[in-house]
Amino acid sequence: MRDKTITAVCRTADGIEWTSLLVKQDSTEPAGQDAMAIPISGESVEEQLASIELPEEISAHLKGDIAVALRTSELLMRIMEFPTLDAGEIADMVGFQIDKISPFPPEQLAVSHEVLRQTETASLVLMVAAKRECIDGIGEVFKKKGVRIHRIDARVLGWVKLLQDAGHIATAGCEITIIDDGIDFSLAVFSEGVPVAFRMLDAQTGSMELVEELAGEVGYTLTTLDTEHDLPSPSAIQFWSHDELPGGLRAKLTEKCGLPIHYHQLSILPPLSEGILRRTLGDGSHIELIPSEWVEHEKRKRLRRKFTLISSAIAAVWLVVLLAFYGIYKVRDMRLARLQDQLAAIEPAARQALQNRQKLKALKLYTDRSDSSLECLREVTRLLPDGNIEFVSYNYKKGKGVSLRGTASSDNTVYNFFDALAKSPLFEQLKDQSTNTKTTKGVRRSVFSVTLVLPAKEDGK
Repeated sequence: MRDKTITAVCRTADGIEWTSLLVKQDSTEPAGQDAMAIPISGESVEEQLASIELPEEISAHLKGDIAVALRTSELLMRIMEFPTLDAGEIADMVGFQIDKISPFPPEQLAVSHEVLRQTETASLVLMVAAKRECIDGIGEVFKKKGVRIHRIDARVLGWVKLLQDAGHIATAGCEITIIDDGIDFSLAVFSEGVPVAFRMLDAQTGSMELVEELAGEVGYTLTTLDTEHDLPSPSAIQFWSHDELPGGLRAKLTEKCGLPIHYHQLSILPPLSEGILRRTLGDGSHIELIPSEWVEHEKRKRLRRKFTLISSAIAAVWLVVLLAFYGIYKVRDMRLARLQDQLAAIEPAARQALQNRQKLKALKLYTDRSDSSLECLREVTRLLPDGNIEFVSYNYKKGKGVSLRGTASSDNTVYNFFDALAKSPLFEQLKDQSTNTKTTKGVRRSVFSVTLVLPAKEDGK
């Protein structure tokens, strides 16, 4: 894996903030954390998105794979337990449940899910859906500045990650946590440290309307969860906010909800972008609201870049090979030209030397008496075995050998003769040996023929 940078970007009440991390093969190290004020106008989500104008210099800060966090109020979030551990079955069930509870048709939604907890037979799953126009709007805002989004998460989940890592969420019992970060007002219920419900509120931290709305939402949420989970009664409400919670408001909330309110400042936690970044790097499944066509578009871009690099590399290698072959060809061509010039210079002398060699060979052949006809006849007669044997014909061919035909008193005499000839150092081998019996005028004789092959003379000898 190559080193890469991951950057998480989040909205703040007056702009955006980001955290970057350099991921190496064996370690990670911070790559930057900062914020930038951006004027935001408009009341609705769509108006806010349309009114965001990222400064030109923002692209210099947002490097690598970009993860952004959507407002929780822009998401449809439900947590359900499914009686399966199979990933394919879970995905099918999520699609079916979102279609049941969503007021929008499936083609207008981006849907994702993540598994929060699994037992031996069931899975607790967080289902998330967002309108495509919202996602496309955020994508266009960043695309105008040359920044492409790689991952989309939920703000509330980033805060939950920071709270869990800091040990602010109890791992036993039931706990209610309220998070007001100036953009979202979220209520989360945890069982044994795992979220079992998320709710969005419209009230503000400093508003007295918060008392009625929060009390009603807490009661409704706990009643709903009692039908699905065997939850113990919560002992308190953990309230996290950037703004101070007035003492009078806290007392009224405690009285109305019947639970003590424990107030905490969000400023003691790292920035939200760091929580989103931790989720991006974490193990396990995570919600991913990036539209499939964005992913396919990026894959095509990567394939085009890879194809361009491969094509360029092939072209470069081909050019190098071509130049190498051309260089080798030119060197060999020059060597061949030199050799041809040398050959032309020595050819007359070489031709004359070859002719002289042939003449010398012929002269040696006809002056050499070591295998002459007389010497061959002497050797043949020397090797005649005991017994009556007569030659009928004796044919000698210079450098080739001798052909003999004759008769003998018996076949054994012929065989002994052939055996003696075969052992002679003068003859290389015997061929075309034949022995027949012939009776003439009552006399029975063995007729034989044989070819005695002389050793081939080597050149120059």
